[in-house]
Amino acid sequence: MDPQVTWDSLLKEWADRSWLDVVELAEALLQWLDRDGFPPKTSDTPELGSEWHAAVARAAATYALKRAEAVLDDPDGIPARVAFTLTCAHCNVEGPNTFYEAKQKGWTRIHYMPDQTSENFLGICFTCNRRQK
Repeated sequence: MDPQVTWDSLLKEWADRSWLDVVELAEALLQWLDRDGFPPKTSDTPELGSEWHAAVARAAATYALKRAEAVLDDPDGIPARVAFTLTCAHCNVEGPNTFYEAKQKGWTRIHYMPDQTSENFLGICFTCNRRQK
């Protein structure tokens, strides 16, 4: 196993929200580190040392694994203990405060988006859904 390739792939799959791949890569990296394998370089900052890279890689892989499992475990892909802030992907209107309220109000295609600045979920509001039909 190449831990650098695994690390880089983990970051890419996280950004792509490929949760099954995130689980697989995070588990592989954690197993590698548990067997005292050398860590990937987690930053371009020089002279951080392998202990730093191992700690960062372990923390990030553990976080990614738990979050991906939470998304996959929920039938609606809504991870537990994540603030529900929803915005329409088409018109940018803010949505209701809960997933279930959003569904009741006609929102569709609600997805967890951890890379967004001000919201954690994007969906399509009732008004935009009607326009598309």
